[in-house]
Amino acid sequence: MIPIRDTSVSRGFAPATALIILINFGMFLEEIHIGEQIFQLFSVSPHDIYRYLTKGTGNILSIHWSILVSGFMHSGYIHLFGNMIFLSVFGPAVEKNIGIMRYILLYLCAVFVSFYVHTIFYPTSSIQVVGASGAIAAIMGSYLILNPKAKILTIIPLLFFIEIIEIPSVVFILVWFTLQGANGYLSINSHTSVAWFSHIGGFLMGVAFGMRLRWFR
Repeated sequence: MIPIRDTSVSRGFAPATALIILINFGMFLEEIHIGEQIFQLFSVSPHDIYRYLTKGTGNILSIHWSILVSGFMHSGYIHLFGNMIFLSVFGPAVEKNIGIMRYILLYLCAVFVSFYVHTIFYPTSSIQVVGASGAIAAIMGSYLILNPKAKILTIIPLLFFIEIIEIPSVVFILVWFTLQGANGYLSINSHTSVAWFSHIGGFLMGVAFGMRLRWFR
């Protein structure tokens, strides 16, 4: 399923979402310009955190700066464009609902939370983690709570045909989350290059954040 847009909210400019998208594209241009060296400079693996916590290896500020930068890096065009499509669909409604500052805070905190959740499940993995997926998953989690009656215009590939339909946001997001959970479970004993539990952790954080705003103000 490929989301196109949210049909249930008024469309308009969302400055924080636009800024985050621009930063992600700008970082990707730097990746192209610098090459593989940028991953050696900024990317970080769960094992880096594990070694710091168990042996004190590394610098905690440097490690967390790398986690933050890695949250804006991507491994290729499909990775980048896929993430930015999801962010452009779900981000504006959440931003308008909770305000720019809280939206940015949610996004940045989710970068760290999603990385740490992935580290819990793969503490000895030396595979570098990059991408905005965990943070965007948090946006989707908050969207689910704050916009439960929304509908998402969605592309559905069906063999040789393409169907474009409106899907309730609850259905779209829960199907997406189920796929993340299934893939995470199937990869639990392998060193996967996709941080499925990063997506799951970010999403659950977003759900908690949305619940806090909606029901405990």
